[in-house]
Amino acid sequence: MAALWLVLLAATLAAPFVLDADDPGDALVRYTVRLSLAYYTAAATLMLLLRPEEWRPAGRGRLARWCWSLAWAAYLVHLALAFHFAHHWSHADAMEHTERRSGFGPGIFLSHLFTLAWTADVLGWWLRPAGHATRPRWLDWALHGFMAFIIFNATVVYEDGPIRWAGLLLFAELAAVAAYRWRRNTSRRP
Repeated sequence: MAALWLVLLAATLAAPFVLDADDPGDALVRYTVRLSLAYYTAAATLMLLLRPEEWRPAGRGRLARWCWSLAWAAYLVHLALAFHFAHHWSHADAMEHTERRSGFGPGIFLSHLFTLAWTADVLGWWLRPAGHATRPRWLDWALHGFMAFIIFNATVVYEDGPIRWAGLLLFAELAAVAAYRWRRNTSRRP
């Protein structure tokens, strides 16, 4: 799983140069977040389909944990590239960019919270898999709801063109899987 991710990451990092992108830095930022979103979608889909006993790190639970972790790792690469190429390691520049895009510069701190929350969740799943499997449901709903809010805004609200459509497809797919899960769970109740 990690080897495939490394190959995909290498291809993602090489693509702007192979394809002779007009702005390789911008392309690197965009391509790495797309890799992260592909793994995020796989992980979220798997997590929605896991039965309670499958959350342990075996079988589909193990695959979900790997996809979740690799999505996070690709996101960290994206974040580093964004701060390097787009903001030149200036937090003030990142805040100004956020202000221009959203009208609320301090919204950058929601992005920082997103990064911290995802990092804590990934580390928690690796360090305490049994605790992660049995944690309160509301915690999962809060984390994934917050993350979905950030991702929806990043892909649908503040983007246009193919990225917006891809974001809409991502959320349509997750909604369909969530509906399937709900039907599956309600059909089992007496």
